[in-house]
Amino acid sequence: MSAAEPLTAATGRGGGSVRGVASDGTRTYAAVTLVKPVNADLGITAPIPWTTIEARRGATSLWDRTLTGEGGPLAAAGDLVFAALSGTGRVGDDEHPPQPASVGGEPGAAIVALDATHGRRAWRVALDASEWVVVSAMAASSEGVLVAGSFSGSLRAADRVVASGGRSDGFVAKLTKTGTVAWLVRLGGGGADAVQGVAVRGPQIAIAGTFGAGADLLGQPLPAFDEKSPYGDVFVASLDPSGGRVWAATFGGKLADTVAGVAIDGAGRVVVAASARDVVHVGGADLVAQGLADGLVAWWTKDGTASHAILLGGPEFDGLRAITAAGDRIVVAGFYSGSMRLGDRTITAAGGDDAFLAALDPNGVIVDQWEVSGPGREEVAALAEVAGGFVAGVAHTATLAVGDASLPAPTDPFAGSAIVVRPVR
Repeated sequence: MSAAEPLTAATGRGGGSVRGVASDGTRTYAAVTLVKPVNADLGITAPIPWTTIEARRGATSLWDRTLTGEGGPLAAAGDLVFAALSGTGRVGDDEHPPQPASVGGEPGAAIVALDATHGRRAWRVALDASEWVVVSAMAASSEGVLVAGSFSGSLRAADRVVASGGRSDGFVAKLTKTGTVAWLVRLGGGGADAVQGVAVRGPQIAIAGTFGAGADLLGQPLPAFDEKSPYGDVFVASLDPSGGRVWAATFGGKLADTVAGVAIDGAGRVVVAASARDVVHVGGADLVAQGLADGLVAWWTKDGTASHAILLGGPEFDGLRAITAAGDRIVVAGFYSGSMRLGDRTITAAGGDDAFLAALDPNGVIVDQWEVSGPGREEVAALAEVAGGFVAGVAHTATLAVGDASLPAPTDPFAGSAIVVRPVR
């Protein structure tokens, strides 16, 4: 794998908040959301969010396309880049669409495919909910894109419909390169359940999320740590290309755990990023958080055997927000307060809390790390794999430092966004 060219650059013309990043090996993409004012010519009578998808090659901007709705995850492969948009009413439309198109749900969602060369819209698929739907993750392959999230009530994607069994359920759908919905799978039970991560490598699909007691995946019960506990646990599962279950595993503890995402490395290992409190039971091991919460990274073999897990954190409230593969390495993004040990270094937050990026080898050893810091607030909103490394989308409110690179404070302190590319050793 060739080395990625390092880049630290501002993104989002006129400000905005970065919501997703992606790469197809040639270009990098960012989704940046900005609330635009009333526009009578478009029939807009109240301020609504618009999201600009930006494409670049290195530091050179290639094109941008503005769509209606709150931005979400991005995914890219081949000649298409896929964007998730959410909101009410018109979602996923161009600034000057041929006709209005509404989605069901508050919010509802839409997946839009843009051609990678010019940014023109290829197709749009609505995700209509009787109550609400949230898209949490996407992953693209040569066949199309996997879309994952949560919903309440009923969820419709083209001619596929599923209904939630409780407060909310998780879902994963496969959309082909032409926008056909190949399949739609529901996961859940009587409580609050969600899919918060999806990854694909060749025919292998991995999903991860949270679930309550009584949930199942395609008829297989997901065992909770404590069936009487009101708190959620974590599941990870592998699916085949047709959406069938290959294997599933769970882990958790006495308190609620959260999921940042899932990745598949170059050897087919499935890796989950999460945030854990107190004691968390993973495979046959018990891991004890140092503070109120720590970040957790856990590995499974391709056939579903639990391998090992590590915690990342210090004595305060810490956790993980994103994960991606970089060949046989894994890159995670997290947040921390005070000080924490990261590999062979101790890092200290500059103001309130700061963010960090870390690359881990298959044994869980940190092989590289980057502080994401400044006097304001910093958050790594998204990660994606690029050839030889990773791309990160970073939101910041003041001067931003990523390792030894820096960016000035944004003009609007609530709307600073940056794109960061780094090679991984």
